[in-house]
Amino acid sequence: MGLLDSLKKKIGPKAVKVTEGGSSVYHYSEKENTEYRPPVAYGKYSEEISKHFAALFPDREEIVFHEIISDLVHIDVCIRKPNENRKFYVLYTTGMSDLPMTLPEGYQDREDLKYSELYLFLPESFNFGESYSLVSDLDDKDSWIIHLVKYLARFPHEYSTWFGYGHTLPNGPQYAPLCDGTKMGGVVLSQGGGDIECVNTDDGKKINLLMVIPAYQEEIEYKLKYGMDGLDKVFSENKMPMILDINRPNYCADFKERLD
Repeated sequence: MGLLDSLKKKIGPKAVKVTEGGSSVYHYSEKENTEYRPPVAYGKYSEEISKHFAALFPDREEIVFHEIISDLVHIDVCIRKPNENRKFYVLYTTGMSDLPMTLPEGYQDREDLKYSELYLFLPESFNFGESYSLVSDLDDKDSWIIHLVKYLARFPHEYSTWFGYGHTLPNGPQYAPLCDGTKMGGVVLSQGGGDIECVNTDDGKKINLLMVIPAYQEEIEYKLKYGMDGLDKVFSENKMPMILDINRPNYCADFKERLD
């Protein structure tokens, strides 16, 4: 089964239970609307988001993987290259915040939760080519992360749901590996503090910056049991690297409970 095949099979949120850790668990039914829907905007806040990341991570060359054909929202993936002092890539999205997300009942008025973008840090072993490269030009070992964040950035709009701190998404019921060479089968979304927490736009919007953390099945299910605070404690105690390592240890390998 290819990358994200398990995720793409199921959409349309339906809450079925709340776990002990306070997480609402959603199952998904087959998509009803398969028609093309042109974006209503094209990177409305992209300039402000890019300036924000340029200020946080200066003195780096940036390349952008522009989306050629967009459905519903236009998602671009921006990558700030390593420099001599900080040898890692900074990857972030723009376009996810062009539309508000659909918040659950009781939260619809929370303007501070309606807009998000995604980011993560990658080792310099990745090879994203030069400016004007296409994702199709890249090897699978380098392009999978771009496909993943593009899919995640579109997900809340496609499925009329939302993403926030502590949300998790498995790659199908069997937690299929996200890429070759790893057993990580899903993602956790986290959020830092300070300047990396959000972008405050000129028109008064708060765009939350959510860090994508590829994770193992046991880590995701530990979070469902003990909440994001519990998983954060595990990550902190094990000094989880901020830069993606698809071969890092499974910090919850001994956790055997399974969610139905």
